Amino acid sequence: MPSTWLQAFNPLCMFFLFPILNAFWSWQGRRGGGEAPSVTKMAIGSTLLGLSFLPLVYIAKGLGPDQKISFLWLFWSTLVLTIGELCLSPIGLSLVTKVAPARLASMLMGVWFLSNFFGNYLTGYLGTFYEKMSRDSFFLLLAALAVGAGLAMFALSRPLKKAVGHNV
Repeated sequence: MPSTWLQAFNPLCMFFLFPILNAFWSWQGRRGGGEAPSVTKMAIGSTLLGLSFLPLVYIAKGLGPDQKISFLWLFWSTLVLTIGELCLSPIGLSLVTKVAPARLASMLMGVWFLSNFFGNYLTGYLGTFYEKMSRDSFFLLLAALAVGAGLAMFALSRPLKKAVGHNV
C-alpha cells in the first residue's frame, strides 16, 4: 500500500469516530456523575496524541532503512491520534465559546486559531529534528511533549475551574 494512502485514514477516522465520541460523552453525562470538564477532555486528548507515537518508537527501534512494515501499525497509531485530536480541537473551540465574554468571543476564537498557527509552525520546527535525531528518539520526543502537555492540563484543570467559576 502506498504510504500516501495513509493520509486518507485520519479524515476517514474523524468522520466515523466523531459521532461515537459524541455519544460517549453524552452517555457519560447521563449516567450520573456528569460529563467530564472540557479541560479534562483536552488533557485526555493530548495524552492520547502522545501515546499514539509510542508504536512508532517501537517500530523505529527495530526498523532498517529499507525495511517495510504492516500498514496496521500506522493505522492503529493514526486511529489513536485521531481520537486524541477529536478530544482536543473541537473541545477547545467549545471551551473558548463557553468561557469568553460575549463581546470578545469572536476575537478569542481568532486567538484560538492563531495559537493553532503557532502550534503548526512549531510542528514544522520540530520536524527538522527528524533528520538530526534517531527515529525512535524523535517519536519519543513527540510522545513526551504531548503527554507532558496533557499532564499539565490535568494539573491545571482544577485551578482553571476555580478561576473561571464553572465547568471548564
